[in-house]
Amino acid sequence: MTIKNSFERLLFVFVTTLVSVTASLLLSWAASANGLDRATLIPAVGVPLMVAPTVSFWIATMMLRIQDLNRQLLFLARHDDMTALLTRRAFFEEFGTTGTSKAGSIIVADIDRFKAINDTYGHKIGDRVIREVANILKDKGKSDGISARFGGEEFVSFYPDECLQHAAIRAEAIRSAVENQSIQVSGKELGITLSIGVDFFDGTRPLDEVLHAADQALYEAKKTGRNKVVSNSA
Repeated sequence: MTIKNSFERLLFVFVTTLVSVTASLLLSWAASANGLDRATLIPAVGVPLMVAPTVSFWIATMMLRIQDLNRQLLFLARHDDMTALLTRRAFFEEFGTTGTSKAGSIIVADIDRFKAINDTYGHKIGDRVIREVANILKDKGKSDGISARFGGEEFVSFYPDECLQHAAIRAEAIRSAVENQSIQVSGKELGITLSIGVDFFDGTRPLDEVLHAADQALYEAKKTGRNKVVSNSA
């Protein structure tokens, strides 16, 4: 049995107390030669009413706490601790649950010259850059989309029921938002840019193949100047 919320906790306390009182009355009646008289009725009802609510509330609270901890552990296991985006593995699991039955667009994004940022300003600033980009991906993403940090400075999103053209427009909005975002470092503004590749998943090609095609589009964006969106033709 699991307890998922405060209502279920109160329901558990009520049911446990009711069962305790009923069981106590039945035992008292069976044990008493004269049946349930005033002398046996008061303790038969009073004792479980005093004990059962307190004990059952404590038990229910512990069960609710365990449920909360399990949810937290599941979240931590499936999400990148720096950005709260899905991990690479969780992305594929989530896609397998919701994406394989739907067509949609895939975008692959990569922070431009990220190694130079780390080398020049240190990993603490590099981590801030990653978090800023992740926040923009969440803000500009589709409400039913799934986004993941695939590793390092690379991000992948799947937008179900979104055509290639609309995905390219969304990717451009993400790119522009990143370009307009800056981080203060020692009184100076550090600019960030993003290159993005876009492709379409319609079920005729495996996800890995579509991801590779979007990655090739990303490579084209990098090769032709960075800070741009390259979309493969449908």
